[in-house]
Order: sequence, then structure tokens, then C-alpha cells
Amino acid sequence: MPSNLLPPCPMPQAHKRLMDCHAQWHALQESYFCPDSFRLALNTFLQTHRSVTSLLLKHKSNLPKFQDWFSEYDDQAAKTDVMRWAKKSRNRIVHESDLDLNSSCHVTWIGNWHNRQEVKATFPPRMSVSEIIEAIKNSRGMPPFGTITIRRRWVDGALNAWEVLDAAAACYMHLNDLLRAGHLAAGVPRCDVEGSYEECVDSSLTDASGKLNCMHTAQSELASHFSVPDGVILDGVSEELEIDEAKIQASIERYKIPEFPDGDAIARVPGMMAVARKVMERDGEHGTFAFCFKGESLLTIQAMRFDSQRVKILSFERLADLVESTRADGVLVIGEMWMALQTDREKELGTVLFPARDRLDRMEVLSVFAVTRDGRQAETVCFVERGSSGEARCGEISGIDSGGVMNTLIPVRRKWKEMESRGL
Repeated sequence: MPSNLLPPCPMPQAHKRLMDCHAQWHALQESYFCPDSFRLALNTFLQTHRSVTSLLLKHKSNLPKFQDWFSEYDDQAAKTDVMRWAKKSRNRIVHESDLDLNSSCHVTWIGNWHNRQEVKATFPPRMSVSEIIEAIKNSRGMPPFGTITIRRRWVDGALNAWEVLDAAAACYMHLNDLLRAGHLAAGVPRCDVEGSYEECVDSSLTDASGKLNCMHTAQSELASHFSVPDGVILDGVSEELEIDEAKIQASIERYKIPEFPDGDAIARVPGMMAVARKVMERDGEHGTFAFCFKGESLLTIQAMRFDSQRVKILSFERLADLVESTRADGVLVIGEMWMALQTDREKELGTVLFPARDRLDRMEVLSVFAVTRDGRQAETVCFVERGSSGEARCGEISGIDSGGVMNTLIPVRRKWKEMESRGL
């Protein structure tokens, strides 16, 4: 809806300042490899962040039910490590000195779903990820297989458990929730505030948990991956998709779907399999998609494309990052895959010696599987047969208990354990 048709903002000064915070977060991300610019951008962000609540307090007499929603925010902020850090940090940079920022580089080697090792390396702060990759390639002692992911990491000594961009994103989202509560109390869920910012910075006040999709995407650009055996840089392992209600409705009509499944990730497995079968039989193929949930609410969708096992693993590692960004507590994955029955020797060893894609007895299946943070899981498949012209015919649906499929969600489960240890 055009802004001139929306009602006036009940808190225009604070709302504009929140949009400034959003724009300054992106400036912080863009200056990640320039220490002085990064320090300046962080100082600016923290001061602007503090000014949002100052403006609300100044104009509180004009804000409906101010004490109710602001007191709730104030109580939560006092109990939250990252918000206490933001308040103390702003006071420190204004009255004392800059923050105690340290830059490190995290190098993660991934051999397979189960073998993963992360170490902290020391490289000059101005060294780009591509330069770090070249230095690692030229070093000795690197495993002869697998992939390596490089991530630069800035940390403030007063908040060691948080990476600075993550902390700034969390601070922004707390203010987003505060202003959203104020807007709802005023009966104005959307308002007429405008600004000349980059495309993702607008006046919308999301009700999503975690961080904004644009922030997740921007942070993922700070990491780089390469294949150890041949040194090839691995890009474009996945892509977050916007949830477009109009497109969803168009798909429902195109594939003649009676109703789109609802419920949490586990509850949706049977319904999503029914949808996947219709897509498969009409189009002859089905892409791989991951759906992130918070309870019964769909948060985001990630499209996955992989032509090798190494890229597949990286795709699910990125899915795990998305789970943290959105604070998702359920994940559902749907797509085509190859399946082969475990040999007696593999069952004895409790592993898979040869991936199904490399086996002569492999079978094409359509798979839907889900896992939740509280430990539940569900998995169902249907075997796909091909006609003489390549058309797909979906067989009977069966529930299975194959560790191979659930291996792909090991990065997600690992991420939930890490989040638990950080109180997220």
C-alpha cells in the first residue's frame, strides 16, 4: 500500500531513528574488513540505537498505553545480556573509550556429516576472506579431502559469547519489537513513515523472531567455502526465498491442491508429501526446499541446489545458520533423492560406506522429513518410477527410519545445542 494511504505514525521521530539503525547495521557489515571503519560504524550504531528509546521517553505523553508496553520492554532489556551490553557500550564510547574489539578468523573443516573441526586462526584484520583462503591453501598439514569454510569474527571483550554483528542484529530486533508493540497499542500496525535508504530498509515492523532475512543474507556473504582437493571456491549453495502468499495461492490452483498443510514441522509431513507428489507427477521433477518453523508459523524457505556431496553438506550448514538467525524450532525438508538399502556390512558398522548416488541398485525417491528442537522427527518417502518418455509416476507412500536421510539434519541439531548453550 502506498505510504500516502497509510495512517500517520504515532512515533515518527523514534521510527525514523530505528530505520537509521537498520541502515547503519548494513554499514557495519560492509566495513567488516576495515577495522577503523568498523569501529566507527559500531560506535554510530550504538549511539543511534540508544536514541530510539530516548525519543520514545521524550514523547511518551502522546503514546497510548505507553507505560504498559515500554515497561515490559525495559524489564526484558534489563535481563538480556546483549541489551545490557548495548547500553553500557554506548555509555563507554561516549564517556570513556572505544570498545575492546578483537578480530579472529574461524576456519571450519568438514569431512562428512559426522567429521567436523573448527579452529581459531590469527590473520591481520584487513586480510580479506579470499586472501585468507590463499594463505590456507599454501599452508602445510591440511587434510586432503573435504571442504573448508572461512569466517571472520569480531568480538567485544565485554560480550565474548556474541559476534558483534549478531549482537547488533539482536539489539535492533529488540527495538523493532518495542516499536511494533507501540504501534499496535496505537491501533496503527503500518504507518506512513518513509526514508531514502537501500531497498530492504523500510518502515515495516516485523513480528519475526531472530534477525531480518537481509541481515542473515548479508552475514552469509562474509563467509567463503572451498573444496580441499582441487581448491575450487564453492558459491551459491543455497538461497532464501521470500514467502509470497500470492505465489503460494497460484501454486495451489496450478497443482489442484485441496488445501495447503498446516501445523508444525512434524504435523505437516504427510500433507507436504501429498503436495510434493502432485508437483512431481505434473512437472517430472521436484527441487529441494527447506522450511523453517517457529511452532506452527512458517518463518522462511531455503532453496537448495547441490551437484556434489560437499556442496550438499555446505547447504545444510547454511540451513543451520538460518535456523539460528530466525530462531526456528522446526525444520522440514522436501526433495528428490537417491536411496539404496544398507548392506549387511554397513548395518554391522552402523554407517554408509557408499553413498546411494554411487550405487548400481539406487532408487529414485521423493522424500519429506522433519525434525524439531524438542527431539521429535518424522520421515516419509515414495518411490518414483519413470515411464518410457521420462514421465514420473509416484508409488505408495511409506514411513521409514533411515539414518542416512536424517544425517543431513546433523548441522541443524548441532546448531540447536550451540544455541541452548548460549541461552538462545
